[in-house]
Amino acid sequence: MIKRIAFWGIAWAQLSITTGVIGRDERFQLKRPSAAEIDSLRRLAFQGDVQAQMAMVEYYQLIELRSDSARFYLTQAARKGLPEAQYLLGLSYLRGVEGPRRPIEGRKLLEAAAKQNYILAIRVLYEVLEPPDSISPLTVAVLPYNPRQAFEYASQGAKLGDPLSMTALGRYYAQGKGTARNDSLAHFWLLQAAEKGYIPAQVLLAEWCFEKWNNPKEALYWANQVIQNERASLEEQYRARIAAYTAEYFPRWLRWFRRWLLLPEHIPQWVDKIRGLEKN
Repeated sequence: MIKRIAFWGIAWAQLSITTGVIGRDERFQLKRPSAAEIDSLRRLAFQGDVQAQMAMVEYYQLIELRSDSARFYLTQAARKGLPEAQYLLGLSYLRGVEGPRRPIEGRKLLEAAAKQNYILAIRVLYEVLEPPDSISPLTVAVLPYNPRQAFEYASQGAKLGDPLSMTALGRYYAQGKGTARNDSLAHFWLLQAAEKGYIPAQVLLAEWCFEKWNNPKEALYWANQVIQNERASLEEQYRARIAAYTAEYFPRWLRWFRRWLLLPEHIPQWVDKIRGLEKN
């Protein structure tokens, strides 16, 4: 009986996936263009229309599943200077996804897109150029690390108002990575990103306002912002709760310990210990 139920359960699942509920909803189906529409787009693409070229990229990538043909039209759009095409093709060459791995050519394409302030290309560049905080056998350098250039790209993205770049720039200033350490600028850029609602920046402020900058009140404020945010991940919630506990209770314990040391019966004891250490 159990085997029969299991058999029909598997059969029903297969039927549902192939021709069932999901397949009946038009919102989940890709529309195949007519032959006339494809011919029209192809002619426009060969005439240099970048929008038609990108439409052909989507057609071959999503419907025909022919990455080589999609890359052909993507290359044409990149040569026309379309930053989106430069970014997509550069990322493909950089990672070797659905095509040859050509990191040098990929970097040039990403840099061309970054010159046009294309924020996704800027993010990729500072992420791959930033040296890791710790060496791991799982860390593989895509391009030679260059902290100074990573800092410059993060600065460009931050000035464009991108919260991810603002957070990266704040980290670089706090860690002295690619630039001299500057806690004021680190706090400034993290605060800009946090006020835009970017959760990773709020987590760093919750941790560093107390650990680095001795401001438990601000640390507790940002920790609570993360804790009350339903979009925060479990890791972000965990880090925020630790930061909140530390910022709220550690100063209390420290004040209590100082008062305890200054009690009359305790003063002679630790004074004698300090004198003993000085003699040694």
